[in-house]
Amino acid sequence: MGNQETKKNIVRKILDHPVSTPYIALILVFVISTIASPDIFPTYTNIANILRQASIVGMVSIGMTVVLLVGGIDLSVTSVMALCACLLADMMEAGIGQGKQGIMLGQVLLVLMIGCLIGLVNGLIIVTRNLEPFIITLGVNMVVKGIVMLYTKGAPGGKVTEAWVHFGSKYVMGIPCAVILYAVMMAVFIVILHKTVYGRHIYAIGSNAEAARLTGIKVKINKIMAYVLCGFTAALAGVMLMARVRVGEPNGSANYDMDALAAAVIGGTAMSGGVGTLAGTLAGVLIMAMVNNILNLIGADPNMQGVIRGAIILVAVLFQRREK
Repeated sequence: MGNQETKKNIVRKILDHPVSTPYIALILVFVISTIASPDIFPTYTNIANILRQASIVGMVSIGMTVVLLVGGIDLSVTSVMALCACLLADMMEAGIGQGKQGIMLGQVLLVLMIGCLIGLVNGLIIVTRNLEPFIITLGVNMVVKGIVMLYTKGAPGGKVTEAWVHFGSKYVMGIPCAVILYAVMMAVFIVILHKTVYGRHIYAIGSNAEAARLTGIKVKINKIMAYVLCGFTAALAGVMLMARVRVGEPNGSANYDMDALAAAVIGGTAMSGGVGTLAGTLAGVLIMAMVNNILNLIGADPNMQGVIRGAIILVAVLFQRREK
C-alpha cells in the first residue's frame, strides 16, 4: 500500500507541475499526427525538418516569453527579423564580391545590435511614457516593415556566404546546426531567468510591478532590458532564417510573431505577466511546428494554419483563465 501511495503522489506531483499540461498536449499532437501520416510524419528526416523549422520560431519565442513575463508583448519581431536578414544578406553579397566566404562576424554582430536597438526603442517608449506595449510595438513593426520595403523594393536580395549556407543546412552528429544553436540559447536564457537576480526581478515585476518597485527593484530598467533581449533573439532568428533560405527575404518572417506568441501561451506563460517558463514555451514551439507540419503533409488548405493558430491561442488563454 505504501509503494502504491508513493507512486500516486509522484504521478500527482508530475500532473500538478506547471509544464505538465503542455507536454501532455505535445504527446497527444505527436500521436495524432503519427496516426494521420504514419509513413512520413514519424520518420527521422521529417522530425529533423520539424526541429529545424521549430528552432527559428523557438528563438523568437524565447524573447517573447521574457517580454510576456514582465506583462508586455512585442509585435515588432517579424520586421526586426526581416530587416536584419536583408541587411546581412546584402553585406554578405558585398563580402562575397571581395572573395570572403566566412562567418563575417562583424556584420553579424552589427545586425544583432540593430535588433537590440529596436528593442531598446520599444522599451523606452513603453516604459518612459507608460504606453500600451501592444500599440507601441505594432507601430514600431509598421515603421520598420516600411523601411524594409523601401530598402528592398519588396524583392528578395543579397547572398549568403558558404559558411552560413553550411550552418543553415548541415548537421552535427545528426542534429541540425540551427537546433543546436537554439538549444544553447534555451540553456543560457533558462539560467538567466532562474539562476540570476535579473530573472527573479522579471518574475517579481510581472507578478506585481508596484510591489517590486517598493522592494527596491528597478522596474523600468528591467522592463526595458526585456525588450532589448527580445530584439536580440528576433535579430538572431532573422540571421538563421537568412541562412536557411539563403537570401534576404523581406516577407519571409511573416507570422513568426503569432507563432512565438502562441508557443509561449500554449506553454503556460500568462499574458498578464509573472507566470511562465521556457521549458513550457519549448513544448509550445514543438506543438506549433508539429501542427504546421502535419497540415502540410495531409494537404490542408494553407489558410487553415492561421485558423488553427488563432484557435490554439484562444483555447490556451481560456484554459489559463479557468485554472485561475
